[in-house]
Amino acid sequence: MSAADPSSSSLEELLQAAAADRAAAPAFVEALLESTVIVPGRASDDRTVNLADLRGPDGRSVQPFYTSEERLRETLEVVPGFERAFLGMPCRVLWEMTRGATLVLNPHSPYGKEFLPGEIAQLLDGTAALTPREVPAGTRMLVGEPAQVPPGMTDALAAVFAGHPDVSEAVLGWSVTPPSDSSYLLVVVGPSSLRSSLAADLGRALATFSTAAPVDVLYAEPGSRHLLHAVQPFYRGPAAAPRPRRGRGLFGRR
Repeated sequence: MSAADPSSSSLEELLQAAAADRAAAPAFVEALLESTVIVPGRASDDRTVNLADLRGPDGRSVQPFYTSEERLRETLEVVPGFERAFLGMPCRVLWEMTRGATLVLNPHSPYGKEFLPGEIAQLLDGTAALTPREVPAGTRMLVGEPAQVPPGMTDALAAVFAGHPDVSEAVLGWSVTPPSDSSYLLVVVGPSSLRSSLAADLGRALATFSTAAPVDVLYAEPGSRHLLHAVQPFYRGPAAAPRPRRGRGLFGRR
């Protein structure tokens, strides 16, 4: 693969789009996982692969990889003594080989991406880890409709909910906890048993889409008033009660 390779060009375009708009991140990650990437290192006669690492600003070891040879040359200009030999490797294979390591895509390019071990495991295993989180009483939170949603996200979630008849409705919003904590907020309305019965399927559906931004999941009983009560549901189950149309939420991200 070289800089003129159409596949590397399209991948770099997706990377640039994701850098400008995080709603485009899932499309980039999906394409990256199916691509062949450039990895500094050598393969010996016995098929042992030795990869070259870099040191991050904090002195820790990171594994670089690249969308093209041109991006690798950018590192060689900054680090002249760096390994010049490289391998073309499927991204999934590289990530499996280096599980537990921090990887950095195009580290000396204007557009790059750091992948932490937990993020890599989530994407390889195809499931997002759903962990309980408590918000202290009195925490100020702004919620409303998201300005942007990753393409296909609501369709993927609706397909999951369609397999769980107990889901009455689902609402996708955006939440901001000042000064800077922000995430998607997914409210799933149904009986309390949904928390355990839905977890595995929901985790798989969110594995890629949560690369755009964290997703907080809130469960609510049917008929109860929840944080996104003013936002229209994107999914309604067959047994859901009619719901009056309301105005926009308190906060709409722009």
